[in-house]
Amino acid sequence: MPPVRLVASDLDGTLLGPDHELSPRTAAALRAAHDAGIVVAAATGRSHVDARSRLGTADSVRWLVCSNGAVLYDREAGTVVDRHDMDASTVPAAVDAIRAGFPAVRFAWESAGGFGCEDGFLAIAPSRADGRGEVMDRFGPPYPDGVTKLMVAHPDLRRDALLAALRPLLVDGLVASASSVPFVDIAAPGIDKAFGVARLCRRLGIDRTEVAAIGDHINDVALLRWAGRSVAMGDAHPEALAAAQAVTQTCEEDGAARWLEALLADRSRDGSTGAHTLG
Repeated sequence: MPPVRLVASDLDGTLLGPDHELSPRTAAALRAAHDAGIVVAAATGRSHVDARSRLGTADSVRWLVCSNGAVLYDREAGTVVDRHDMDASTVPAAVDAIRAGFPAVRFAWESAGGFGCEDGFLAIAPSRADGRGEVMDRFGPPYPDGVTKLMVAHPDLRRDALLAALRPLLVDGLVASASSVPFVDIAAPGIDKAFGVARLCRRLGIDRTEVAAIGDHINDVALLRWAGRSVAMGDAHPEALAAAQAVTQTCEEDGAARWLEALLADRSRDGSTGAHTLG
């Protein structure tokens, strides 16, 4: 099996614990992987602003594949180096189609200008504004330029149920995904975490067989299936568990750190990154 040159990991429920912070053990494992020459990238549904904040001083994670693959951010350079927005005509069509099917939905969005949401969205997901961005009564024309991601919340439907309800309403090949948050993310056609990590790998000259992916939810499934090696957290969503080749412990048990430690122990023992057991 080819050596691991890049580890792409989800944040919430994977690298980040229930407090949405890196544990000391996880931070140390990321540093050890970086020092061993492995590129460590976060692959998250969060915006690059949120992800950068959550990682804090963990400079071992240089690359952020954000907004479920739509944005690539270089922490070292402090800049977005790649982004894939929705077509300008698709945004109003998507909003109209979703409202027609479910009038009670509430929207939030990420764009080149930042975060915005409806008042009603905050009633369902109050933590998402984080004191920043635009808040309005109703999302509608004029729509912002460069919309990267729509977020859709419903007062009664959550996660899997909302995802199943919205998928038939998607227009123009848009991609919807769910995670541990109560709303559903919608991105441009073809955009998912596998797309984003693949773009990063092309930039770095790394083959997919040299990538290890770690995740815990539906929005990680495409990446888990794409990567040469894939690991699900112990409390992962059933779809993530089915997509992964291996399972580690939960994030509360530092499962991602344990897997990285085992990977590095094998490298040290036999000079390769061949198959290894989980610690």
